[in-house]
Amino acid sequence: MLLDERVIKRQLAAWYQLRQQLETSNNPLEDTSRFFLRLPRVKVYTDPYDSSTWPTPWELISENEYCEFNLILGMCYTLQLTERFKDIQPKINVSIDTVNKTVYYLLFIDDKVYYNEDWTDVKNLPKSLKTQKIYTIKQLH
Repeated sequence: MLLDERVIKRQLAAWYQLRQQLETSNNPLEDTSRFFLRLPRVKVYTDPYDSSTWPTPWELISENEYCEFNLILGMCYTLQLTERFKDIQPKINVSIDTVNKTVYYLLFIDDKVYYNEDWTDVKNLPKSLKTQKIYTIKQLH
């Protein structure tokens, strides 16, 4: 879906404002996920198994199509594009829960992981999650 330029500018401005707020936020990970969880969702938009097809941060915001994987990408890109988190080495894991056969896209930031719409300590992940693919995300700065 192509959006008109005014809408895209508003989206980019809101995203810029979020990144500025994260610099001093007491809960930057939660603030980031809260921002992305309020965005419109689509079923499937980006292939999580082919990183060559992933949108850039600006394409992601401009296209405004958020499948579950794009939410993870958006959070990852947002954190990386702050001064505060510019040196992080985030990882995105595609994992399957062997009990309920659900696919999860996990974002790892240091000892925290975004799982099931919440940030938790890595040690709290269920043992039933089996990693299918790991992507170490290169720095954007």
